[in-house]
Amino acid sequence: MRAAGSLSLIHRLGVALGRQFTVGWFILVALCACGALSARAEPSETSSSDVYSRLRPEYDPRGVRAGSFFLYPSVSSGAGFNGNVYNDASNTQDYFYALTTGIKLQSAWSRHEFSLLAQSKSVWFSNQVTENSMDWDMTGAMRIDVVRGTELSFDGSYGLSHETRGTEIAGGGTANDPSGPTEFATNAFNAELQQSFSRLKLNIGGGFQRLDYNDVSTLGSIAIPSIIINNDDRDHSIIRVHAKSAVEAWSDTAVFLRGTVTSTDYTQALDDTDLNRDSSEVVLDGGFEFSLSHILIGEIAAGYAQKSFVDPTFPAMSGANVKVALKWFPSMLTNVTIEGGRSNEESSIAGASGFVSTRGGVGVDHELLRNLILSGHVAYENDEYADIGRNDDVLKGSVSGRYLINNNLHLDAGWEFVDRNSSDLPFAYSASQFQLSLTGKM
Repeated sequence: MRAAGSLSLIHRLGVALGRQFTVGWFILVALCACGALSARAEPSETSSSDVYSRLRPEYDPRGVRAGSFFLYPSVSSGAGFNGNVYNDASNTQDYFYALTTGIKLQSAWSRHEFSLLAQSKSVWFSNQVTENSMDWDMTGAMRIDVVRGTELSFDGSYGLSHETRGTEIAGGGTANDPSGPTEFATNAFNAELQQSFSRLKLNIGGGFQRLDYNDVSTLGSIAIPSIIINNDDRDHSIIRVHAKSAVEAWSDTAVFLRGTVTSTDYTQALDDTDLNRDSSEVVLDGGFEFSLSHILIGEIAAGYAQKSFVDPTFPAMSGANVKVALKWFPSMLTNVTIEGGRSNEESSIAGASGFVSTRGGVGVDHELLRNLILSGHVAYENDEYADIGRNDDVLKGSVSGRYLINNNLHLDAGWEFVDRNSSDLPFAYSASQFQLSLTGKM
């Protein structure tokens, strides 16, 4: 059975890629053609090996000096084509236009650090105007260098987003489906204290997150009138506390132990099916941290997670908890990102206490030319829902490129696809999207 499942996965990946093969290669060839207009450059000489974040003085925005701060405003305008707007079996296609604006305030202090970012993204569809949306958020972060080896860090955010079709609620194909994307607000705050003692490093911190979903009406039909979908029973708060101890075992490599306690509290005592979704989870894990800046950075961790629910009809979820987050630098022109993990996740689907997410992905960024960066990514995720027997297999992939014109302009082109195979048929779909945008920055 395991071999058959692997062959099925390989087959689906081949089919999904085959559907988009022509479009993907067209984009890749076009990006390479743009890059041919510029001469080959030597690798950047900076402490960062990351292809996207390394310094490029001739292409990086200069910013606007404001005392001991710099302001970095930007605006991006683009258009694209979505091959499945509703993420369902209808495969409704449409063109769209997108506008993104942002401004970042960054400190230029010798000690401590502060940043504030405000940004918005608006999307307008040509025909499927119910899918038009505007997301915005504000995020701030601060690091305080108390004394040598001791630092405090804080970050917070507040924003308004829209839930992608085909996730918690099915797509737009039937009368009982939502008539538009579900809007929700998020606010969060995190704090952490880090203390270093020679080869020993201690971290302790915590965070709070609040999610508030708006109600949305159903599509309805001649035979079935439109009604309001109550999303108040999805509103919840998450409080998380963690502690971590890491010891440098080898040069630039540390061994660590970590404990995390998470409490999830829903605003309504009972959801629309008269179930209490409040829960608590304890995760104990350990592993290795790498900080070889020109070779490998990130962590590998494994441990055990136990998630318990207040409602007696929901059995506890327990099992392995795994996290892999690595960035490998085979050369100064290329970085490879490897991500994966296994964890318990929240769900508001009727009858499901949550789901176990098992995932993995690989991404590659390559500096083909000094001013041309190509990227590719592929990922797989299996979501196994508790109590209802639903099982989803999701394949995702993308190819993109960034062409740096000068300090004030860059051009982005990207194509992505997703293929979801679900035992709950309304959630099974394939979709792809292409977008081209021009960004102005200071």
